[in-house]
Parts: sequence; structure tokens; C-alpha cells
Amino acid sequence: MSSKWLRLQLWILVAGLCGFGLVMIASTTGTMGGKDVEVTYSFIIKQAAAMALGAVMAVVISAIGAERWRDGRLVSAVVAFTLVALVAVLFIGRSVNHARRWIEIGPINLQPAELAKFALVVAAAWHFDRAAEKVRSYFHGVLLPLFGFAVVAGLIYATKDLGSVLVLGFVLCVMLIYANAPWLYFFAVSLAVAPAAIFITVYGEGYRHDRILAFLNPMAYEGPAAYHLRQSFIAIGSGGLFGVGLGQSSLQTAMLPEKHNDFIYAIICQEFGLVGGVALAFCFLLLVYTGLLIAARARSPGERLLAIGAAMALGVQAFWNMLVVTGAVPTKGLTLPFISYGGSSVIVCLALAGLLDAVARAAEPVKARSGTTSLRIGARIRSAKALRWETEP
Repeated sequence: MSSKWLRLQLWILVAGLCGFGLVMIASTTGTMGGKDVEVTYSFIIKQAAAMALGAVMAVVISAIGAERWRDGRLVSAVVAFTLVALVAVLFIGRSVNHARRWIEIGPINLQPAELAKFALVVAAAWHFDRAAEKVRSYFHGVLLPLFGFAVVAGLIYATKDLGSVLVLGFVLCVMLIYANAPWLYFFAVSLAVAPAAIFITVYGEGYRHDRILAFLNPMAYEGPAAYHLRQSFIAIGSGGLFGVGLGQSSLQTAMLPEKHNDFIYAIICQEFGLVGGVALAFCFLLLVYTGLLIAARARSPGERLLAIGAAMALGVQAFWNMLVVTGAVPTKGLTLPFISYGGSSVIVCLALAGLLDAVARAAEPVKARSGTTSLRIGARIRSAKALRWETEP
């Protein structure tokens, strides 16, 4: 498949997911705006505005070009802005549900943890590409990436956002393995610190311990985390094979928390049934596959790493959200890419799609340049032959 068709497939998938996201936000929030069940479109308007801004960012990121995204100065600027935002949110961030994750900038609520996903992809791709053969060493292939990840993960963890830390860690692992870094050392170090990290993570905050207990036995355990899962199971189970119909779940799932963002997949399964839930999962799988195809056609290892990182960042978060909603993993606050309500999330997801498009665009001119070169060589040969004929007696 040519890069042109891959780009078309990419944007058809992204546009379809964004459009479906707006439909589901309308379905889940159409009656959340007033006490007397008044219809409101504020959620839809805000999400559509965020998608428009994200689309502009995607176009700009793609227009900058994959080659420029391997420039250390541009990468440093992105990383520096992200670090400043992660530090600032700890002091001036808005607290919601005892978590300080958002910075209010006028009508915009910026979530720095979402920016970190884009920053990690471009920074890791730049580092592994720049290190070249040195990436096989313990220092360049393990210690430096782990140090950078630890700094970003620590700042995100301070905002009580463990879900984003797990997504970033998995994406870094995939990129590290592809870059031929000594991944055995990486996993050895990770396993060495895992017991302490798990203990601090689970028992450092009471609600995380509750989520683990709720995950193990959601029907018997009493608490907010178990309540989330039970309501999610009710929504999914009542959907059956083909669902109850679009917009028909609002009254039935009025008690499902976060039904317009973290748990929107439960509403999708209820309204469209098992068939709809599996179809959406297939769309995300196809999106990841498209990203990997773009990576396979990339011109250089650095651009290939950009595509792999962007595809993994979208795929890991999507499937982790689905696993959380279906009770396959403990509850974490992660949105469903392109679908869930949340401005920062959809903007960063579209930015990652723009990064994939940039890599695909960079692969297009190769054939054209090759053909142009061939024409020029042929013209030179013909000119040389004509000159020889003219000089012959």
C-alpha cells in the first residue's frame, strides 16, 4: 500500500472516530446540563472546538515534516514546555476529585500529562536515533531513557495520574526494544525496582488500594471503585448482542459515574451491544496497524521510531481504557482516544495522528525524487551521445 493510501486510511479512521465521539458525547451528556433534564449542547460544542484546534495542530505538525521533528532544538522546546507545564500544575493547577491535573488558561483546561505523551514520543525517537550504535550501551540505551522517564513520570505521578505513567512506560518499552537497546538490562532494572514501586503506588494512596480490592471482587467489595465497575457491568450486560439503541441508555445509566469520558465505552457497549463494542475495538486495532505500516515505509530509523511511538501511544491508551471498563484490569483514569470528552486528550491524540501523517508524507517524495534522478541521468546520457555523434567525422 502506498503512502498516499495509508494517509487516506489514517485520516478516514481518525475522522470517523472523532465523529463517533461527538455522537456518543451527545448521547451521554444531552441531559446533564440542567436539574430538570434540560437538553444542553455545551459539552458537544466544547469538544467540537477542541477537535477543530487539534485538527489545526495536526496539520501544522504534519507540515513541519518528519525531518524537522528529529531536530534537537524543536524536540528540546517541546520537552521544556511540557516540563514547565507539569511543574506549574502542581502549584496553580485546578483540583478535581482530589487530583490536581489541569491548568486553567481562559476557557481552556490544559492537562500537562496529555502533553507528556507527545513529548515522550518525539524525545525518545530523537534520543535513540541520535545515539545510533551507542544505543546498545547500558548508559545510552537504558540509564538515560530511564532517567528521562523517571523525571516525567514522577511529575505526572505527583498529580495522582498513575494511568498516564503506565501508558508512557509501555510506549517507552516498545520504542526501546525496536531501537535495539539492551532491553534485558532495562527489564532487569525495572523488575528490581518493581516491588518498591508497587508497594508505594498501591498503599501510598488509599483509593488505589480500594481499586485493587474492587478489581479482585467488585460484586462483594463496597466502595466507589467497586461501584464504578458494577455500574459499568450493568451497562455492558444490558446491551446484549446488538444494544438498546443510540440515546436509549441515558436514563438507565444515570448512576454510572464518568459516563461521558472514562467510562464512555460502557455506554457504547450498551447502546450498540457486543457487536458495536468489538467493531470499535477493531477500528482502533486498524488504526494501530495503519501506524505500523506507515512506520514500515519510513525513510529512516528515526522517522520509523516516531511512527511506532505515536501508534503505540494511541493504541495502548485505547485498549487500556477498554480493559478498565470491562474489569480486566484495575480502574485507572484514562480516556478513550478521540471518543471520550476531554479537550487536552483529543488535541494530543490528533497531534499524534499529525505525527503519523508527517512520517507518511516524508515517504512519498522518495519515489518521485528517484524518478527525477533517473530522468536526469537519461538526459545526460542522451546529451553525451549527441555530442559524440556531432564530433565524429
